[in-house]
Order: sequence, then structure tokens, then C-alpha cells
Amino acid sequence: MFSKDVVQKVKDLSLEKLKNMNFDVDQYLIEEATGEVQNLIDYKMIHQVCDNFHIDERENKIIFKTGDYLFGDYIVKNLKEAEYIILAIITLGDRIDKRVNDYFSESNYTKGMILDVIAGVFLEILTNNFWEEVRENAQKYGKEVTDIFYPGNKWDIKNQAVICKLVDSSKIGVNINHSFIITPQKTVSFVCGVGENVKRLVKKSVCDDCEAKDCIYRNVPGESKYKVTVHFSSNTKVIEANEGENLFHILVRNGIGLNNFCGGSRICGQCKVILNEELDISDDEKYFLTDKEIKNNVRLACFVEIDRDLEVKVLSEEQKAKILTKENNLLSIESHPRIKTSTVDIRRPTLNDQRDYVKRIKEAVGGEIEIPLELLSNLPEVLEENDYKVNITIRKNEIISIKKAASKQYNYGIALDIGTTTIAAYLYDLDEGKEVDVYSCLNPQRTFGADVITRITYSISNSQGLYQLHSALINKINEIVEEFCVKNSIDKSDIHEIVAVGNPTMIHFLLNVSSKNIAVSPYVPTFTSKIEVKAKEIGININKEGYVITLPLISSYVGADTVAAVLANKIDQSQELCLLVDIGTNGEMVLGNKDNLIASSAAAGPAFEGAGITFGLNGVEGAIDHVDFSKRPFYTTIGNKKAKGICGSGIVDIISELLKYGIVDITGRFLSKEEVKNVPVDIAERITVYKGEPAFLIEDGIYVTQKDIRQIQLAKSAILAGINIMIKEMGIDVNEIKKVFLAGGFGNYILPASAIAIGLLPKELQGKILQVGNSAGVGAIMALLSDKELERAIHLQSKISYIELSTHEDFQNEFVKGMYF
Repeated sequence: MFSKDVVQKVKDLSLEKLKNMNFDVDQYLIEEATGEVQNLIDYKMIHQVCDNFHIDERENKIIFKTGDYLFGDYIVKNLKEAEYIILAIITLGDRIDKRVNDYFSESNYTKGMILDVIAGVFLEILTNNFWEEVRENAQKYGKEVTDIFYPGNKWDIKNQAVICKLVDSSKIGVNINHSFIITPQKTVSFVCGVGENVKRLVKKSVCDDCEAKDCIYRNVPGESKYKVTVHFSSNTKVIEANEGENLFHILVRNGIGLNNFCGGSRICGQCKVILNEELDISDDEKYFLTDKEIKNNVRLACFVEIDRDLEVKVLSEEQKAKILTKENNLLSIESHPRIKTSTVDIRRPTLNDQRDYVKRIKEAVGGEIEIPLELLSNLPEVLEENDYKVNITIRKNEIISIKKAASKQYNYGIALDIGTTTIAAYLYDLDEGKEVDVYSCLNPQRTFGADVITRITYSISNSQGLYQLHSALINKINEIVEEFCVKNSIDKSDIHEIVAVGNPTMIHFLLNVSSKNIAVSPYVPTFTSKIEVKAKEIGININKEGYVITLPLISSYVGADTVAAVLANKIDQSQELCLLVDIGTNGEMVLGNKDNLIASSAAAGPAFEGAGITFGLNGVEGAIDHVDFSKRPFYTTIGNKKAKGICGSGIVDIISELLKYGIVDITGRFLSKEEVKNVPVDIAERITVYKGEPAFLIEDGIYVTQKDIRQIQLAKSAILAGINIMIKEMGIDVNEIKKVFLAGGFGNYILPASAIAIGLLPKELQGKILQVGNSAGVGAIMALLSDKELERAIHLQSKISYIELSTHEDFQNEFVKGMYF
């Protein structure tokens, strides 16, 4: 099917891409994997040529005769001169997906990643070949062809559904889910325009959409270069950018943090920058900005496309956050460490005793033991230099360190809780079982989107998206390791293990494993089991033979963090019925006791963490965190700083107060000033309108709008519906629940009374709520310190039954009921 020249190009490009991703692979592996991919490819293509359409520039729509339409100013701008529009889908079939998933399931991540990259290059070349064929035919008739435009790349991914419908993608086995993600994974949808007056393409190659701008194989003729000077966090960075590149993606690619909730999809209005000159601005962008901001050249990075040298000041850079580390006391556990360090004397070799060095080590430690190749490589020299007296660190039955004997033996580990929004890390002395240090920070992946679906979409729609998300996380973890070492005067080689927990998507990103199918029905993760991998295999800089362990997952949306929280609160050992609720960008719930445990996950969205709220913020300094209309001032902020916006606990409080004072009714509707009664004058006069919708003024420039109320209604009803369905499934009455554990940052800072008042939790649970802090972090610590606790976590996976709410027959009814306050 492919010529020798094409196959060689695939090999060369794949090798270079893997090198750019820090994968050290040899030519033989590339040769072998390329042949394997060729045998797995089931190439299919379907397209539709449309000449019956009209363009509505006012609405930014391309409307076809069927009534279906593509939308967005980007696509309209690029296709407005087209006489014909070609919609197409190309797929390599699902056999590659299955093989890659098989390799990941077998923990053969390297082979799986190599196959994934090679298949991606084949798909790029096939797409480019189709474009070249279209252009050749068009030129015969004196016409030109535009560039190829992919949904999700500079224009809304929802357009993918229109393409699938108009070409009838099911004919070639391509399907699309409610998140607008298509399967099989190695599939691409796109459009291009044909006409006499379309903008002639100066550049077109397989390299156009590749993030590896310094690649030696890069071939983009006519690519104009501009300088973007960026001022951020008291730093300045000059970045070379290509004409037409999106400013948001330029900043993300260069590690410059931007507050945003949508991953650059132009729907949150958070990625604000100041430009050194005035640029054209669309009505879509104006919606998110005040007149004063527009006058001062404040723009949204996601709307700015480079066509000149620019100077940019980032406004929405990372702020100091209020991050929960560990509020509850660590439950006392009996230490059962996996790692032990001891000083041993090795018998010296003689002419009468010529046994090899490995046998001498085994004799000294007293048993069969494995020694990694890297330690074997200089074993004689290490022993000789240290006079045959060394410190040996053993993990289970493997030696992971041989060092000079010292009076003090160092043996450290890190427990890591990777949240969608925040990261908490705990450094422990494994010999003494004592905490040495704690570190917390915002998750750098938030630049790619506030929630897991947005990040998964980014990982799919960008050629190196998965690697970017993985690298952002690994780089931050290495910063944490460096901080621990410098602050506590320890060596990286003395950190022997990391136990990591997080939701399934975060764990997949940590291990550089595709999470695409988490977002695609039937929502199947690549793996759910406990994973043990050498830290160096995923780029984490601790002891070269040290390990990273991730606790098991329950489902695509109930992860290792929930397992850790159950572990920490000993729900699996409780006689009483307990309910665990962890509300973040997703809502995870576990109900039960030692006899029976069920779990579910509700798609609450990130509203409880400030996302999707008009003036929403994460829990950073200046965020309004609590509201009480009976006090003056009636709100507090994190860090007692000037109010900048409102975080999750604040939005729940204010809705509770608006309900209490009759300003919002049980349907969530704002009442007018004339309708409210017996409300203090200074409160009533804050009832107003913001950009055409009812609103409440909290502080100058900060409002809660009708849309915000609806966002919280949707989020809280999903959680409440999940709880009620779990209660029904277990066949119990809500009053039989004796304890409610509110876990996580939001659960720790929210006022339980406010949660009950807005209907986030059943009112029958009043007085039973315990705010248990970062239980996931506590569970990770327990698994780090004790092999028995780790085994208990593994056993929990098989003990917890999962309920899929989206297909449950009662979910819709419960969800609708839960919308009322």
C-alpha cells in the first residue's frame, strides 16, 4: 500500500518525533514497529463535495442545503471565497487502537507509544496525500485549494459532528460521542475549500500542525517568523512564532501559565493579556471584556493570531492558591515498609574464593535478590572504592541502591496527590515513618483546560497534546523533588519511591498513556490495576532504580484518589453505613461499610472550583470564599486580600444566602427588586442586571449572574441524583447513613449548612457531616508507609462495585428533581 519512500519518511519522522518526546529508541525498534503498524492499518476514507451552501458572516456560519452548518469566525474567514467545500474523514481503523491498548495493559509503554506515534505519522501523510490529489485536480480547472482545517484546531471541535453527519461516517466505521470525540482513535476529520479566489496556500506539509518547531525534518516553505515578547511573573521571554499561530497555544507550548477553564476553546474568557498595540477584535471576544479593558488593549490570548511582532503582558498568570494538604490527622498505622537500607560487609574475593560479585552480595544480604543492570555495570568499582563495606537499599527482592556506608542511612519516599486543579506532595522518612516536608501547588495542566474532558480533547486534537500534558506534570513533579532536596539537604538518590493517587485521567497522563477512551462511550480506561514502574521510565528524577506506584482505579471516573480516601477513612472496615463525597471538577461518591461498597461518579463539571462562573476563580488569594448577609462586610476573601472574583465555597454560600433572603426562588430564578420583601436595603439595592441578565452585585466589578445560578443547579443536581440513586441501589433509607465524609479541598472549605441549603446533599444528613480534608493524600501516605495498606488498596478495587449513572433508568428523573433548591 505504501511505497518505500513513504515508509522511509514515516520512519524518519517518527524517530524525530520520539526524540522530541524524550524517547530514546533505536532504529531497529522503529523498523519493527513500522512493519507492525503497516499490517494493522485498515485504511478507509469518505468525503463529500458540497456546492450548495451559503455563508452568513454575521452569524459566522456556513449553512448547507440540509440545514446543517459549520460555525466559527475562523472557518468562515478561511472558506468565505470557496466555490466548493470538501468535507472528509480518514481512518486507519481500530486494530491499531487495540494493539496499543494491549501493550499498555501489559505495561509495555514504550512499545505502545512507538506504535501510536508511527500510526499518527501514517495518518498525517495519508491526509496530506488526499489534499495534494484535490489540489492537482483543482488546478486542472484553474482553481486553488485552501489549507486543511481540523475541528478542535483553532475552531470548535463540535463542528466534527457536522462533518460526521454530512459524510455519513458510520459507513466507514467511524463514530462520534456526546463529547464530539471520534473513534477509532487514529481518525481525522477535516474540511477544505476550492475556488478561483480562495487564498492560495503558501505552505502545506505534514509538518504544519506539528508542535516540534525545531525538528530538523521540518518542511514548511514560506513560514513567516515573528517575535513575541512576553512579560510574566516578573520575567520576560522572547518567543519566535509563525504567522497565523494562536497566542494561547504559543504561551502554553512555552510553559507560560494562563488562567483558563476551557483549554483555549474561547468559552471561558479567562486568558487575559495586555498587548502593546490595538488589534481588531470580534464581537465574540468583546462579550468577555469590559469597555475599559478593550480600551486598555486587554485581549484574550485564545482569540489572538500572530501576524506581526507583538509585546504581551500576561494578566492571568498563576496566583498564590489556598491548597488543602492534610487537615485530618494521619491515622496510626503499623509500619510495613517495602524498602529497607542496611550497612553490610561484603566478603572480599581471593584466589581461593573466586565467586562472582553478585553471589557475594546475595550472601551478604541473605537470600535471592535481583540486581538491575545499571548497578551491575560498576559493581566491582563501587565495592573496591568503599573497602567492601556499603549501604544496600532493598525494595522487596530487588536491590535499588548500593552506596558508600555512612553512619546515617537515608531512605525517603513521596506520597503524591494529583488533583485536576491542585497537587499535594508529602516527603516521608520511610525508616521512621515521619513526615519531613509538605509541598502544594496548582496543577500546571490547568493551562490546557479546567476539567478532564477539555484536557483529553486537547490531548487528542493536538499532535503532541498527550506528551505536553504528561511533560507539564512530570516537570512539576521534578520541581517538587528538587524543592524537597534543597530545602531538607537530601540527595535525590535517597528518594526511593513515590506513591501517586489521582483521578483516572490524571493517572493516565502521569504515565503518558492515552486517556481518549475515558471520554468515549462505553468509557473504558486503558488500565485500572495498580501500576509499578521505574521512575526513570516516565522521566521522574529520584533514585535511578526507584519506583512510582499508582493505586488502582475503579472506573473511568472513579480513581486512585477515591480508593485512597476510602483507605484513609477506613470505610471498608466500618460497621456503620458511611457516605464519602469528594466534589471537585468531578463528583466521586462511595456508599457502604465493611460488607458492601458501591461507587459512582457525577459529571458535576468544574463549577464548584470557579470554572464556568462569570467571575469565578480557583481558591486563590482574593477569591471570595464565604458570604453571610447578616454581617458587614458580608463576605471574606482568601488571604484577606482585595476581592478579585469568587471561588466554589463562596458561590455556594452566596446562593444559600440569596435563597434565605428570597432573592432567588426554588427554581433558581432571580426575583426583581420589586418582588423581594423584608430584605435589608443595602442588600436589595444590589439586585441588578449584568450584560442583559439578572444579577447580584457582590463588589464593584464582581457579580453573580442568572447563568451562574444555573451552572450550580446543574452541578449540584448531578451530585444529589448520584447520592439518591446509590441509596436506592443499596436498598436503604437515607437516615441509615451514620457518617458523611466530605473530602477534598472544596469539601473541606464549604460550609455544610450551605451545602444542605442549596440541595447539594440530602437535608437528612444534617449533623452527620465530617470534613476530613485531603483524605486522598492521607491514603497515599498510608500506602507509602505500609505494604499491608497497599495490599488493602488493591483489595478495595475488587470490593467496590461501580454504578454508571448516565445509563441508570432513574438518573434523568432524579437529576430533574435535584435542579430545585
